[in-house]
Amino acid sequence: MKKNILIVFLCIIFPLILSAQTENQEQVKLIIRNAPTFTIEGSINYDYGVYELSGNYNGDFSPDQFINGENFGVRHGIGGIITVKVPLHKKGHIRGSFSVSYNNFSSKYSKALENLSEADFVKYNVISGILGVENSFTPSYKFKTYVGIGLIGSVISGKAKITADEISNNLTISPAFRLGITLNSGVEYMLTNRMGLNCGIRFTHANLWLKESKVSENPNEIYLNDKKVTTTLPYAGFKQFAWGSFFAGVNYYFGIFQKEYIYPKY
Repeated sequence: MKKNILIVFLCIIFPLILSAQTENQEQVKLIIRNAPTFTIEGSINYDYGVYELSGNYNGDFSPDQFINGENFGVRHGIGGIITVKVPLHKKGHIRGSFSVSYNNFSSKYSKALENLSEADFVKYNVISGILGVENSFTPSYKFKTYVGIGLIGSVISGKAKITADEISNNLTISPAFRLGITLNSGVEYMLTNRMGLNCGIRFTHANLWLKESKVSENPNEIYLNDKKVTTTLPYAGFKQFAWGSFFAGVNYYFGIFQKEYIYPKY
């Protein structure tokens, strides 16, 4: 009789206990994603000028330095950029990118000339296109890190109010096309397979090539005048239009698919 009870326990009850224990075991979920086939990234940025884009006197505008071609007369700026990223191979580590951006730089108004109704200033508008390449170290992960480099073409224009010998002049800075390079590094974090966040830093040197200084026939118009000249030319001198940026924004991903594998955890 006891033997029969033991057999019933081993054949029926014991498997049920094992099954219940297996169902209560903690499970491990493994998610595998592919790299996005297409990414659109939009960011806003704060810009800080360096070299001759960093005006002296703690950012206050100095008319004399601007007239003598010592600097561009500005330091701070804000802007935005939209970037399209496409992987150049299946794994997605190397990505080609194309960006369009807009940045506005303006001087901090000086209060030194209190007798003026409006303080002297300089403002620049920079519209750019960037063709670049990136190395994404973790393209299929939720947390993606990358570094990149690009060739940038920019149209730089602006306006200024200058007071010299107690005479104020309102000047237009004629649009100028310049070529340069950008270097950037950042991170992306996927919130879903379609959307994520991004942030990072970027260095831009917008006028490495095609510098030029010349005189305008219009007395109320000047050129960017960023090339060193041997003759005396107002507003002209060797000047580098370069700045660093901190950026943050959102990403939209396309073509991401994922597979889930569930394993029991022993």
